Amino acid sequence: MKVPYHWLKEYVETDLAPNELANRLTMAGLEVDSVEERWPKIVTAKITYLEPIKGSNHLNATRVTTGQGDERSVVCGAPNIKVGDVVPLALPGAVVQGEGGETFTIGVAKKMGVKSEGMLCSPRELGLSSDHQGIYILPPETPLGMAWEEVVIDLDIKAHRGDLFGVASIAREVAAFHHTRLKLPPMDVPERGKQKAGAMASVTVEVPDMCPRFTARVIQNVQIGPSPLWMVLRLAAAGVRSINNVVDISNYVMLELGQPLHTFDYDRIADHRLIVRRARQGETLVTLDDQKRDLDPDMVVICDSTGPISLAGVMGGATSEVSPTSTNILLEAATWNPANIRRTSTKLGLRSEASSRFEKGLDPELAIMGLNRAAHLLAELAGGIVAPGVIDIYPHPVKPRTLRFSTHDVEFLLGYSVTPGEAAEALTALEFGVELDSEGDGMTVTVPTWRGDVQEAADLVEEVARVLGYDRITGSIPAGPLPEPQRENWFARQERVRDIMAGAGLREIVTYPLTSRAAMLNILHDTSNVAPLLLGAVDPVAQISPNGNGAMATEKGAMATEKGAMNRAPTAKNGAKRAKKEIAVAESPAPTLPALSPDQMPVVLLQNPLSSKQETLRLTLLVSLLEALGENARQGAESARLFEVGRRYVPTPGMAKGEDLPIERRSLGVILSGPTGDEWLGTQRDMDFFDLKGIAELLFSALHISGARFTPTHHPSFHPGRCALIELPISAEAGAPARPAGIMGEIHPGVAQRFDLTHRAYALELDLERLYAAAPEGFHVQPISRYPALRRDIAVVVSRDVAAGDVAAAIREAGGALVQSVTLFDVYEGAPIPPDQRSLAFTIIYQAADRTLSDADGDAERAKVVKLLGERFGAKIRE
Repeated sequence: MKVPYHWLKEYVETDLAPNELANRLTMAGLEVDSVEERWPKIVTAKITYLEPIKGSNHLNATRVTTGQGDERSVVCGAPNIKVGDVVPLALPGAVVQGEGGETFTIGVAKKMGVKSEGMLCSPRELGLSSDHQGIYILPPETPLGMAWEEVVIDLDIKAHRGDLFGVASIAREVAAFHHTRLKLPPMDVPERGKQKAGAMASVTVEVPDMCPRFTARVIQNVQIGPSPLWMVLRLAAAGVRSINNVVDISNYVMLELGQPLHTFDYDRIADHRLIVRRARQGETLVTLDDQKRDLDPDMVVICDSTGPISLAGVMGGATSEVSPTSTNILLEAATWNPANIRRTSTKLGLRSEASSRFEKGLDPELAIMGLNRAAHLLAELAGGIVAPGVIDIYPHPVKPRTLRFSTHDVEFLLGYSVTPGEAAEALTALEFGVELDSEGDGMTVTVPTWRGDVQEAADLVEEVARVLGYDRITGSIPAGPLPEPQRENWFARQERVRDIMAGAGLREIVTYPLTSRAAMLNILHDTSNVAPLLLGAVDPVAQISPNGNGAMATEKGAMATEKGAMNRAPTAKNGAKRAKKEIAVAESPAPTLPALSPDQMPVVLLQNPLSSKQETLRLTLLVSLLEALGENARQGAESARLFEVGRRYVPTPGMAKGEDLPIERRSLGVILSGPTGDEWLGTQRDMDFFDLKGIAELLFSALHISGARFTPTHHPSFHPGRCALIELPISAEAGAPARPAGIMGEIHPGVAQRFDLTHRAYALELDLERLYAAAPEGFHVQPISRYPALRRDIAVVVSRDVAAGDVAAAIREAGGALVQSVTLFDVYEGAPIPPDQRSLAFTIIYQAADRTLSDADGDAERAKVVKLLGERFGAKIRE
């Protein structure tokens, strides 16, 4: 909000210099962004002599006077000047605007042998308009020597203070802390004529909830022309360019009082009747910027009998626009529903000075003030004849609210005491009504209708502090008990995960959690079952039925394990060790439900989305990861290693009824694609499933989590047979049962194609809350054994549906404390192994802390392993 200093001083007396005033405003809670000088060393002058310069085809030698008994020579090339013209003169040292918006400083120079001591300025050089056809010719009555210099205080007004978007409103604040009186501009209306406004025009408001108040006046015989210089300069200082006196008056009143207005050409309104209603589907409107706008029933329009002629609270229409030939106008000032104005302007991508004010919420009482002020100026500056009476549709007048307030509230919140008299004086200065209790420190405060932000006693404490000064608040040492220590410091936990991922060579991305239902379906190859997206959210997981009703199912139902769908991935750290056998594709399809449409997608919908692409909160980080990877691929990136630590949002059964809130889950997402880029020995290769599995294992190792399992599963976003469910213990205690905590695998080729991926992609999503539930709060270290390790290899033949991880766990169980590691190094299927079986080969490392293990010890330990595997899995030693 740009506030010209001299304009402000019209409404409040102050001896504070602009910079001092800016500091005082900031200390009163009105943050000042900048203080800028406009038009220094620009004055009005009169041309007393003009003669062409010999040898030039366009330059003239002129002499000008500022009326102070002085004359100076100025060379000018503009063709539109003559002797006697009053013009703006830029003195040496003045800064003016060039053709491309750049600025330059005026100096003393010689042109064609003639001395030039300044410059006569065009509107563009003064920043008043884009006109550069000639010098700005001022009205003959403009005083000579008038300094144009103005200081503009630029305020950063917050959205909750919609009452401050007017110069007079800022003056009210200055008057309060400066202990002076506010002088509002004149609003008396010189009404003339016999026919009343209500007989000349009519207004019907069909949607009073969208338009709490609608006021209008009829002004006849308006003479459209240029605005006076004082108004042009004030508008320019506030960032608005002059158009003509009628348009300028509506803009001037908006900047002065904060009330937007609109002027209709009275003669172009069919039947002289306005109707405020919702737009109808299929209606269109050409707005003042010559753009055709498609309307819908969520938007409010002002219509005549032919259809929409204005987009309520946002922008007028071209069909009823005031033109240079207009003589009769209908002036409108209304109050509109803030949320509706915000939705309309956002949906159409159309922001205006009016909409920015209406969407912050305006006082309905301000409408009549703005209407009368504009009518006063139209009569004064445009010669308009104001018809008697006002059209005022105001079915439910706003009533001031009252609050109970005590000076004890000030002491409790600010730490210093005030007397009831001081509090009452501060609030009265801001035009609050105050009635002191006969006894005690209490009072009843009546809140002005324009202060919609004051809702409770704490807000009144802030108002008292602003007027009395925040400098009265003294520093003190906090007292009271220390807060309980946080056992779950999620900031530190998430930072730890980020450090581990960055150490693994991944790059962090940060994306919006907002997406669309169509985007969510886009990451699914199989749209019949979205339950896997909800993995790990609750115990049990919310299973959503096709109609989105949210029936409950257990985790096993949400993530059904397919026997034989995928061989258990071999253990590999950072992807260094890989199975030699290609992962098998699942033979049996997952159970399916009827396919979902976007409208049936079970998501957390926003009531007021910014756009259709941001209508819902994401169910999974996969949608954000795939969109980021796809954008990188379209920009030519060959390789990507990305991760995100963020939140996903899971709907609950009671959410639709308003009985429950969605569940927020902290999650980690990882996606890999393209060449590894680190193969300096050998052939370059693409990243694969085991690189991703290595990252997961690195994370578990860094957090000292043991007992992680990778179980074959099915997921609608992943390639069948190349997808694993990540299971973690429910706690860090030994022997704790496992539960699903995440999903990982190769992105389905159909999904990858939708995102224009050029390489196979591998993604992982992990629930951080379940991750840290499995992580111990502390860990123990033990010395490295001084005795040599003993290695034994063993190959066993087991049924194909026996997971390698289960076999490895049994080996560790059989060996006990002597087993240091178990590594799967070979998977074999084929002759002479029976078709329903396979061979798994492991390397087992034994080591004791107190002795050197002998071959006999190794043979004994191997026998234990063979016995346990035989009993548990029917395993046979492969010779």
